[in-house]
Amino acid sequence: MKVILMSTTSFMTKLLKPIKSYGQRKMPLFLLSVVFLLAAAFITSCTKVPDKLGADLLPDSTLQVFYSDTADMVVYSAPIDTTRSDELVNSYLGSINDPVFGETKADFYTKIIQSTVGHDFGKNPRLDSLVLQLSFGSIYGDSTTNLHLHVYELKNDIFYDSVYYSNRTVPVFSTDYADYTFQPQNKNEAIVGKDTVHNVIRIRLSDLSDALGNKLLNADSTVLDSNELFMGYFKGLYLTTDRVNNDGALVSFNTNSPYSVLTIYYSNDDNDSLRYAYKISSSMARISHYEHDFSKGSQSFVNQVVNHDTALGRTQFYVQGLAGVKTIIRFPEVKNFARLGKIAVNEAKLILPGLEKDPYLGAPANLSLIHIASDSTYNTLYDESEGSDYFGGSYNAASNDYEFRITHYIQSLIQDTTQNDLGLLLFVNNGSIQPQRFIFGGPHPDNDTLVRAKLKLIYTKLK
Repeated sequence: MKVILMSTTSFMTKLLKPIKSYGQRKMPLFLLSVVFLLAAAFITSCTKVPDKLGADLLPDSTLQVFYSDTADMVVYSAPIDTTRSDELVNSYLGSINDPVFGETKADFYTKIIQSTVGHDFGKNPRLDSLVLQLSFGSIYGDSTTNLHLHVYELKNDIFYDSVYYSNRTVPVFSTDYADYTFQPQNKNEAIVGKDTVHNVIRIRLSDLSDALGNKLLNADSTVLDSNELFMGYFKGLYLTTDRVNNDGALVSFNTNSPYSVLTIYYSNDDNDSLRYAYKISSSMARISHYEHDFSKGSQSFVNQVVNHDTALGRTQFYVQGLAGVKTIIRFPEVKNFARLGKIAVNEAKLILPGLEKDPYLGAPANLSLIHIASDSTYNTLYDESEGSDYFGGSYNAASNDYEFRITHYIQSLIQDTTQNDLGLLLFVNNGSIQPQRFIFGGPHPDNDTLVRAKLKLIYTKLK
């Protein structure tokens, strides 16, 4: 164990902060003078061992403050079974091959409704074309990738008030209305009315077959008088792409955008060059579907995540969004601190460093850390209630790492050594719409030059 060197203000703040959830008593006022003397001793002498620090100034009953970063951690990664994926802000589409994590593929299902109820297509309407226009935003991967898109009509219905998960599939009819190839580049644009709209693709759904266009054009007026009846008549679309052989990209489509529309162009006995738009509404059902082929990843990744060799987490471990990879973290040695007597944890900080110097395609902006209550239930850590500035979880680009303060949690492990603690679960925050992944250096890296994952403890021995 080593003494930690802190400024007087920082030292005082950490030492005096009460551990609210575990009933620790606040420090008596008469000890304040002790604390100031200890702080002075820290500033003037950082070479003394903790049990001798300030011995020439204070009696044997003084509080002793210690630092440790040697408590062992059990860490390993595993696949995420699934994640809730209905009515997401963005819908990912595409395929990407990651040199470490293998292949990820994203598709989505969406309902489409009338922009105005009861539209009249006139006498003897005739189809000119049916065009699906989609607005996209971020691109994860190579924007010059050729993505080969297919569009199918849903055979079964999906519902806004139902819960769906990312492994859910919905039956579709066999007709492919697209067979469309595009590159998701930001220069993609279209003319809508008098405006030039950027970051859109336009897919003609009537070139291969006019069946869907005619189905919409010839819908009975009773169906068109109600969006509820219309959604039963036309249940929606499924969009998917072929798997790519190299690199690839995942494209985030904004299905709530006013520029994401399905437009039917038609004529009738009275007029030519008519159009009518259907919309993809935020109040309509949508389901994102994700698939991972981890077997295409690096051998060390496959051995840990697929073959369940948990010991490999000692050197490196992983997280990935879009229902990809999670990490389990346990602290089996922390309870041994209870043997030292009454321990008050002033701060417990979990440091999770990146193994890659330059994270592939960028690091996740934020990670989440929760307590594993059972095989199927999880609890928010009390530390998180202190606020994000305290709790942490954001990516630090300067140090290429993530930090979490888990002081209350570690205090509970020391205070009750009989509890069967299942540890913590680490995953990408908002992982249902975040594709990023990250590789961490483990608590026992392959060589001493690598930064290791560790738990940094500052604690006080109470008399």
